[in-house]
Amino acid sequence: MRRQRLTAGWAIVLALCGTVLPGTAGAEEDARAYVAFVEDFTAQCVSRNGVQILVRNTHPTRRLRVWLDRYHMGTGTGDRSRSDLAPAGEPEALGCSRSSTGPQEWRVVRSVFLD
Repeated sequence: MRRQRLTAGWAIVLALCGTVLPGTAGAEEDARAYVAFVEDFTAQCVSRNGVQILVRNTHPTRRLRVWLDRYHMGTGTGDRSRSDLAPAGEPEALGCSRSSTGPQEWRVVRSVFLD
């Protein structure tokens, strides 16, 4: 009984520290590691002193579905997008890092493997 309690206690401590025990990892945590943001210099964005922001899947074989929230000048806009990304595929354009009124960015809300 004491050993079970001790093991459960360590599982909680490790989970709180962000460490995942083998066999307990959810697809969400694994998939998020394969979401990457890429920058490109498109004329429209460079004219605003910004860069084009793109999102891509870096996993070599598995498809991803990713949900992103857009932030404008540090404030959430309520815009949530969902993209299905092919394994090691071409990045998908999100928008410019600067709009006509200020900087914007995208943050990963959730990511899951589709297979």
